[in-house]
Amino acid sequence: MSNIYLKLILKEIPRLLGLLDRNPVSPTFGCFDRNYWHYNVSDFPCARFQEAVLTLSLLYMLDDKNNPYFNDENVLFWINGAVKFWCNIQRKDGSFDEWYPYEHSFVATAFSTYAISETLLLMGDKIKNYKKVICCIEKASDFIIKNVDYTACNQETGAIIALYNTYLLTSDKKYEEVAFLRLEKLSKMQSSEGWFPEYGSADIGYLSLAVDYLCKLHEKSKAPLASEIIDKALDFLYYFVHPDGTFGGEYGSRNTKYIIPSGIEYASSWNEKAKAISLSLRESLEKGKTTGPYNLDDRYLSYIGYTYIQASKYYKEIELIEREEDFRKNFSESGIFILSNKNFYFVVNLRKGGVLRLNFKNTDYSLNDSGCLLGIKDKFYTSGWLNPNISWQEKDGDFLIETSGLTMSFVKMSLLKNILLRIFQMFFGNFNSISKAIKSLFRNFLISYKKESNVKIIRKISFKEDGIVIEDEIDSPNLIDVLYLGMENPYIFIPSSRYFQECDLSKYSHKVKVNDKKIKVIRSYDWEGKEKFTFSNC
Repeated sequence: MSNIYLKLILKEIPRLLGLLDRNPVSPTFGCFDRNYWHYNVSDFPCARFQEAVLTLSLLYMLDDKNNPYFNDENVLFWINGAVKFWCNIQRKDGSFDEWYPYEHSFVATAFSTYAISETLLLMGDKIKNYKKVICCIEKASDFIIKNVDYTACNQETGAIIALYNTYLLTSDKKYEEVAFLRLEKLSKMQSSEGWFPEYGSADIGYLSLAVDYLCKLHEKSKAPLASEIIDKALDFLYYFVHPDGTFGGEYGSRNTKYIIPSGIEYASSWNEKAKAISLSLRESLEKGKTTGPYNLDDRYLSYIGYTYIQASKYYKEIELIEREEDFRKNFSESGIFILSNKNFYFVVNLRKGGVLRLNFKNTDYSLNDSGCLLGIKDKFYTSGWLNPNISWQEKDGDFLIETSGLTMSFVKMSLLKNILLRIFQMFFGNFNSISKAIKSLFRNFLISYKKESNVKIIRKISFKEDGIVIEDEIDSPNLIDVLYLGMENPYIFIPSSRYFQECDLSKYSHKVKVNDKKIKVIRSYDWEGKEKFTFSNC
């Protein structure tokens, strides 16, 4: 198999360069946020788009016959413009914005600082005004030191490598010391199962991102603690490689369906499970089965495009590894249970109302089920949400899960909301405590919002000799108008989720008109993927 990582990312570079303002006399020269500099539909530039400069820097330095961007003067000119633009949009406290003006975003500061500092480490004095850029990096790192965010631990791994890069650029021991102190604190956040909390539980895509940043740290520092954390995380990730070449999904806390490649490829030099994941990822990308540069939107192409070039650097031929086929894993801390044998691969999150994925190994079919989605009086309710009060039990290998319907919230920006936010941020956005409070408010509305209803849902999952049976009993105080089953219906806003994959063309989705308060649905599947669907009023 050829180096699929470089092959895929090179195809997307014209699209990436189309996001860049390449006009040298433009006041936004070097900006990768096309919505800001070209379409004029945004009143501020998202700093995270500037992470794309690392993609250009890696290509500029990459001597490969298939790389037309190597040592190109135009590319170098654009790189310098992009670095300068990043410096120009930095806030007084060293922070940067991602979603709205005066956000003082921790993640935008950490991740973009890594990309810019890595660019300087790669290119050295080819970067103009080198000392000024170093000052901006130090300023950003000082902001990172004063702030921390363990709500989503992947962000902390990005902060750690940004701090360590700052140490490498400045030789200031302060940044090295804080980086390793934060690494120790992060290690204590890691579950005994290997995952880091991402809004309360494990998520596959974001765990692979954490592994990626920690591998970058390990490559530079050889810190033993980094490799220990990485190995524990890989022991967990290994079991979420699906037979059809996809990864993760709705059963994770943040619904992500991708693997960041460079850390996995780097760790494969010593870790057998990383090798197995790498082989599956390469094959899946070759066939277009999983999320890759080809179906990333412009924003996330800018954010993570460079990881494919970095992965290509670590690429080497790996002998075929025979993966485990028969296993049963109960990750009780996360609530995730996996059962795999010669007929199927099955994963369910018991703490998320029984959200599940079922791959039939004798066919190409798969069932992606986010739980019950109910329409009642112009409102929608889902059973597939992380519920700390959820009740579930296992008996004779079967599962019974009891939860309540979550009122789904579809928050949209409006003209009035936008005007009020901009006015508020203009006057109060530079106050750090107020900025954090606003950020927390947005998280509560878009991600952590949980308004339980009195709709009761019981899901029973039974394993039979000839297949799997899924029973859902629903009890509502009001008439249920419609029921959706066998499809993805995410209830929270996660930017890097909801990318389309071929397996999303599900043959098992159902829409049922109900007009009753109590219903029961039974779905049974044999090992050829044939479904029997039964609906009844209780």
